[in-house]
Amino acid sequence: MPAPLPAHGPCVLADEAPIARLHPQLAGSAAALSNWLAQQGFPGPLARAEEGETALMRAAWQGDASATAALLGRGVPVDAEDDQGRTALWYACLQGWPATIVQLLQAGADIDHADDGGLTCLMQAAASGRAELMALLRQLGASAVPCAPDGRAAADMAADRARELLRHARRLSA
Repeated sequence: MPAPLPAHGPCVLADEAPIARLHPQLAGSAAALSNWLAQQGFPGPLARAEEGETALMRAAWQGDASATAALLGRGVPVDAEDDQGRTALWYACLQGWPATIVQLLQAGADIDHADDGGLTCLMQAAASGRAELMALLRQLGASAVPCAPDGRAAADMAADRARELLRHARRLSA
């Protein structure tokens, strides 16, 4: 697990050049990012909240493309982990934000990263029965090969979820 990110004091984003170079549409957004960080309770782009959550994870959870781009433009680590080993990509996948998922992957996020429980984003989508998210992740290059500690791969988790749904359907029709 990477070393935790340091907490920073008041957010001062005077140099907008990195954002302008990486995301020209966000040039001049330093004030907007500072405001967003303050609203979210982060004193700076590298600060952490409870359970190790980063500002990028919060932006990904919310599907906030502007905040995600601004944070990435500031050089925040795309694959920083929270206290459970989850990354911003995991948060975006949990909420099902396709644009944010693509944005994080374009920034170099590891699509096959496993959290501390041994689950990848694809496995989490499969276990949740999120077929559209599974298809998107596979299309974007997620591997179906990794297995969770219990030996099940994403396909096994999807099959288990399908059986569970069929059992519920049978109960409803009885």
